Amino acid sequence: MDTYLIPLFFAVFIWWFSTGLVFMTDGRAPKARGWILTATTVILAISRVGVWLTRDIETVRGAYLAFGCGLGIWAWNEVVFLLGYVTGPVQHALPKGTGAGKKFVLAAGTLLYHELAILVSGLVIILLSENGTNRVAWWTFGVLWVMRLSAKLNVFFGVANLASDLLPPHLAYLKSYFGTRRINGFFALSVTAGTVLAALIYHGAHGSEFQITAAMLVGTMMALALLEHWLLVLPIQDAALWKWATTPKTKTRPVDPAPDTVERSASAVGTP
Repeated sequence: MDTYLIPLFFAVFIWWFSTGLVFMTDGRAPKARGWILTATTVILAISRVGVWLTRDIETVRGAYLAFGCGLGIWAWNEVVFLLGYVTGPVQHALPKGTGAGKKFVLAAGTLLYHELAILVSGLVIILLSENGTNRVAWWTFGVLWVMRLSAKLNVFFGVANLASDLLPPHLAYLKSYFGTRRINGFFALSVTAGTVLAALIYHGAHGSEFQITAAMLVGTMMALALLEHWLLVLPIQDAALWKWATTPKTKTRPVDPAPDTVERSASAVGTP
């Protein structure tokens, strides 16, 4: 039984603690951001080397190490986004009166560079573990990628609990792209598909200790991602889970106004 429970509880703890550390980065003073970037980049480099070194290690230890490497690479992408280093070409609030189609294009523009960085990270993991038998790092990264993209789409289409207070001040303009509704049609599809995938992953928790550990680690991350989805629609303040990491926050640069707002203001005061 420990073979199943230990990786389950380990994944839950790592999810809670590592998410808190990532959120903690956006509350640091501007002068600390360079140090945070350096530290996470070192973790990224170590994690990539770890993916390559563990690609053929089919042991319990190998499963945990590859799992940690996948999380380390994912964490770098999240941190550079929250710090504002890798976001997208659109860095302003949504102009008022924007149609649905243009809103989607602009919303995608706020995350474009971030999504491309994630894509590159995923391809690097695949290349590093190519022809290897330990794919835990890729499975971990892949689950986080798919479910985070699903969460972003749900927030865009509209959910009841946006948890927008978790965004750092310099990314506050993203709130204008969030949809506001009790639930959206995409939510049912994404949660159903995620539940089926989680069940399939857990179903693979049999055979060798490596296979059981790997399936429990990745399956639990999938289950936790589903939990995060449900927290988007339930009247529960999930920010309380990471209160220790999200307060206090340091003020950063103000949100850039939408271009049309600047133009209207200039015209009002007679600016040429």
